[in-house]
Amino acid sequence: MMVVQTTSGNTYSYLRSTNEIVSGCREEDLRPIRFAERKRIYEFPHLQTFTLGVTTKCNFRCIYCCYSGSYRNNRMHGNASMSSADIDKILDFVEAHAKVYPIILSFYGGESLLEFPFISQCVQKAGNRWGNSVRFEVSTNGYLLSEACIDWLYRHEVNLFVSLDGTREYQDVQRPLADGRGTFIVIRKRLEYLQKTYPQYVADKVMLLMTVMDMADLPSIAESWQNDELLRRMPLGRISAVAPNYGQGVSCLSFEETLETYTRILKAYERMPDSVVLKVFFERWLGEWTERPVFEMEIPQEVPTCLPANRKIYIDTACALSVCEKVPDTFRFGSVQTGIDWEAVNEMASKTYQLITDRCAECPIARLCDVCPAVLDLSGQEMDVYCHNQLVMQKVKLQLFCEMAEKRLI
Repeated sequence: MMVVQTTSGNTYSYLRSTNEIVSGCREEDLRPIRFAERKRIYEFPHLQTFTLGVTTKCNFRCIYCCYSGSYRNNRMHGNASMSSADIDKILDFVEAHAKVYPIILSFYGGESLLEFPFISQCVQKAGNRWGNSVRFEVSTNGYLLSEACIDWLYRHEVNLFVSLDGTREYQDVQRPLADGRGTFIVIRKRLEYLQKTYPQYVADKVMLLMTVMDMADLPSIAESWQNDELLRRMPLGRISAVAPNYGQGVSCLSFEETLETYTRILKAYERMPDSVVLKVFFERWLGEWTERPVFEMEIPQEVPTCLPANRKIYIDTACALSVCEKVPDTFRFGSVQTGIDWEAVNEMASKTYQLITDRCAECPIARLCDVCPAVLDLSGQEMDVYCHNQLVMQKVKLQLFCEMAEKRLI
């Protein structure tokens, strides 16, 4: 049972059985959820996006990077890149397995623009093959966005995702070049050219992404961002916390301390209601609460994980396959050359299903928490920490959701 009390003194309860939030302290009998029997997987029926990890090379050394070598079972920065000789094989694989159109080819790194010739060649060949039935995305740190590169991205209507962790005092500390130099001034100039030259393209196709190392800094980041005439006009799509690094140890969160941190962020939003950063943060952070469907739980319940409902596949520099770029490199299921190894897929799905049925059946947030196959990398003790922290964060979100609803901020 999850019960919170707002600063106005009102008490609210979350009911897992209906996904409702109700007034007062309501008891609920959390009987074990009966999950639908797992069916053997022979295809990914919703597959649309193919993320190409074009290189392990990167010109940045972000201090929280999951490819820094400190994250267990993740690759490190290296010198591997996709070969142009593999493009036709990759596109053949995509054509054989895409189920939803238009197909989306998403270029990822390392720093993807270090392999711009590969990207441009792949886009040309995919465009020749599928015409208007293919779309393109590029994820980049933004440093290599020359005017010529931006002009090319515009001409090919590429969706562009640029990582920027705030204004100079945050970006330069968190996302320096490999030689230690700051990166903010250069990236801001790139964005300035983008906005000045192609304002409609920016509005339609460009999105900035932010990672916050310490959420206590978010109010300050939001204020400095709002004071930057260029940045406050740029589309901001996602604000993320740093991924927990179980290789270095993760502690159990304190509900009281976590609530205090996020309450400060809410107070900052009340002071700065026009803040782009804080508006986007709360919209995305509370997304599973604001968009949750309210209805009586269906029995049996679908297992809350991506397989086989995943809409994308990740292809690494060696053309090996994974469910997405966030899953540790030890989890692969075949390759572009050999095809999807359905035995490996089903093994991963079975282990995830078993973990969910063992741990989630009586959990009060089972309808809010999707379990990523990446948790298969965690030990039992680490899973205890993971589940505890998920519960704490959802209770904090429930509290803030109710606070903001009372104040008509959502």
